[in-house]
Amino acid sequence: MTRRKELIWIAALLLGLAVAGARGQELLQLKEADIRKLIPLLRAEAATLGAGQAMSEREQAARSFSGDPLEFFLNRAKLNLPQAAKYVPGCSRAASVQTVRGPVAIFTFGRNIDCYNRTWRDWMRTTKRGPEEKLEEPKISQDCYIEGQQTEKFLDDVAAALQKLGFEAHPDGHGIIRELTSADGMFEIELQKYNIYDRAESAHTHPLNVIDDEQAREAALAACSSMPSGPILVVLPSDRFFVEEPLDTLEVALQKSGLSAKEYDDMKVALFMARLDTKPEWWQAAEYAAANDPALQQGLAIRRHNLDLYRMFAAELDPLLDALERR
Repeated sequence: MTRRKELIWIAALLLGLAVAGARGQELLQLKEADIRKLIPLLRAEAATLGAGQAMSEREQAARSFSGDPLEFFLNRAKLNLPQAAKYVPGCSRAASVQTVRGPVAIFTFGRNIDCYNRTWRDWMRTTKRGPEEKLEEPKISQDCYIEGQQTEKFLDDVAAALQKLGFEAHPDGHGIIRELTSADGMFEIELQKYNIYDRAESAHTHPLNVIDDEQAREAALAACSSMPSGPILVVLPSDRFFVEEPLDTLEVALQKSGLSAKEYDDMKVALFMARLDTKPEWWQAAEYAAANDPALQQGLAIRRHNLDLYRMFAAELDPLLDALERR
């Protein structure tokens, strides 16, 4: 149960206890100053909840994305990359079909795959596998090792250039940086040793396997296999990409108000109770239950006070509570 629904449930429970003639939790008597403090807090909470719903909707829209991925990204945030990275629109568009994480923008450096990585890639693709397999690693010459090291050095330099542009590095356990995040948190960068979208990539690890439609997958393979086979830079949207922060979050609004979270919750319970009491049938039932019970009559006096106060501010409170109840 969400905290919002829990508060509504508590208010309804208090009402039920009163109607049944029981001694329930003491209800807070609101003041006009409380209502004036509550309104911006309710507005901030509704905005925060709305931002979460909008994020979910944007993520869903990205999964069914069509168009140019880089244009899609640049409409949301600035993306500054090293000049050596050249965008490949054909492969990017094709690879963004039926994607799970959203569109991807693929950049090449115009280099071909080195001997070391080509040997391992081809070995992964062509080696037969079985339950009793005894795989022998490919034989790699010293020249191939040197080429592989040159590629690693090249990618280290690209990672360093990205960090100078403000990207945050995420080194692995060996201190190697192949993943980075943009300074604003909008984008994730992956540096690949070779074009993993090429048709020569092993079917076991091919990123285009997520495309269910055979024709679309074949079109993507053709588009991505026509670009250079060497190192690539892949841009993906991060979680932050889909978030649109409200102008004032509930946490910030609470700090400004000087209220604690518990004080805010207690006020909201009283407010939701007053909203329920605006319904004649609820109020009549409460009056009937309190008719011969002095303790309930005292609680009813607090509720009547809160009800009158709620009606004074109903024009502002009703749409805010409606927004909270819908989410």
